Amino acid sequence: MLSKSKIFLILCLGFIAGVWLGKYANLEIMALLAMFFVVIATLGWQSKLAKLAGFAGIVLVLGMGRIYFSLDENKLVPFYGQTLNVQGLITEEPDVRSDKTYLTLGRLKIESEEVDSKILLTVPKFPEYKYGNVLKLTAKIQEPRDAETKGEFSYKNYLSKSGIEAVVYYPKIEVLAENQGNVVKASLLALKQRFIRAISEILPEPHNSFLAGLLVGLRRGIPQDLLENFNITGTTHIIALSGFNITIIARAVDGVLLNWFRRRISFALSLICIASFVIMTGASASVVRAAIMGILAMLALNIGRVKAINNAMAFTGAVMVGLNPKILHFDLGFQLSFLALMGLVYLAPKLEPYFLRLWKWLREILVATLSAQIFVIPVLLLNFDRLSLVAPLTNVLILLVIPFAMLFGFLGGLAGLVWKALALPFVWVAWAMLEYIIWIVEWTAKIPFASINYESFAVWMLILYYAVLIAFLNRRFLQELWIRLLRRPFGLLANAPTVPVSARSETTKQSIPED
Repeated sequence: MLSKSKIFLILCLGFIAGVWLGKYANLEIMALLAMFFVVIATLGWQSKLAKLAGFAGIVLVLGMGRIYFSLDENKLVPFYGQTLNVQGLITEEPDVRSDKTYLTLGRLKIESEEVDSKILLTVPKFPEYKYGNVLKLTAKIQEPRDAETKGEFSYKNYLSKSGIEAVVYYPKIEVLAENQGNVVKASLLALKQRFIRAISEILPEPHNSFLAGLLVGLRRGIPQDLLENFNITGTTHIIALSGFNITIIARAVDGVLLNWFRRRISFALSLICIASFVIMTGASASVVRAAIMGILAMLALNIGRVKAINNAMAFTGAVMVGLNPKILHFDLGFQLSFLALMGLVYLAPKLEPYFLRLWKWLREILVATLSAQIFVIPVLLLNFDRLSLVAPLTNVLILLVIPFAMLFGFLGGLAGLVWKALALPFVWVAWAMLEYIIWIVEWTAKIPFASINYESFAVWMLILYYAVLIAFLNRRFLQELWIRLLRRPFGLLANAPTVPVSARSETTKQSIPED
């Protein structure tokens, strides 16, 4: 008999599976499936298993409908290709690049019609715009570029996960008002900008840009050759705003802190680090999702029981996907976050016995790195066509010092907000650690065959990879199942009626003909 917690887990996983399948289904298929599962639940009402199957199937269909109708929601389609008067609010922090700036415009008013959607503006780097500015512009509203062939990157899908349904290039802009956004968010973004300026005034390049990438996810100032080395060595995740880096770094922080503090204290300090990361990055939706993944990872590691975290993971994933179903298909950061978390929860305990001879702090960082890397490799291959062969080595070598580099860099930035001289001791330590990380990345990137390009990686390979991985994690269960299947025929024979020995003897005698 299934417990209530297992039933809840099945329903959550059914909804997530439905959101995944709904992208490839239509209304007719969903209607047939809904009727099929309703019939199962109705006819098998007296059977708990049939009733569960029926309700799980209905939840799956609801998930399919959630993604299906969200893909069809595009309120800006009637305006495509037209040059119109648009008014809106900058709802996100401007994304400043070397030669241009991207602005996310929401709370739209097109001509005289209010539209609940978002537009991405591409504008010159100067003049500068801020979060909370109300803009008025005359522009041609265009549909984002979609994938022309199967497997090609879809800019339209990428933007849709953030609610952006149209793009505008270099319009004429008039600022109507300022400071019209959320006060709390505006304060967080202002604090973030002050913090970044404090770092840039103390540390030289590329160290200050690298530290800004570690602490707040900014990497626009990092030199291109260093970014390429990060790609080669499979360490880009440490400067990306996703749960992948939060999960790995939070694990490393917890492993280091456990050497000086009790588990509860190290857990609390790790949560403070995650909360600080969220605040310093402006608490955007993607960062909050990533932080939740990191907190779940820390919770799983501190509880030490896989079953205790299963429902929390499934429920969190179902809620996130329910609120924004597009992230399951189009948000690579979300995918990496969940996969890295699954690696830490399910694979790390299986790998740890193989590294018992290592020091505890080194073993924990190595196991965390390997388990996360193993779980995300197929997704990285599918999206970037590159596999880093030195990623485990590089990650282990740099993750030893990244928590300390972040800590001293963070303290130096805070001290720099008060007085630059006060920040110097922290900054010197942070600089030495950042220099070490950069040196390791550059050194391992020069190793022959550090990474290989593999453009032929297909979806069926990804499915096969995870099927083998799941079989490895559940090999004991599969072995028991296989033994039961093999024994089934013999079990049937064993249950057959037996003939007494005396009867067999009489039968044998009767069967022998007499001379």
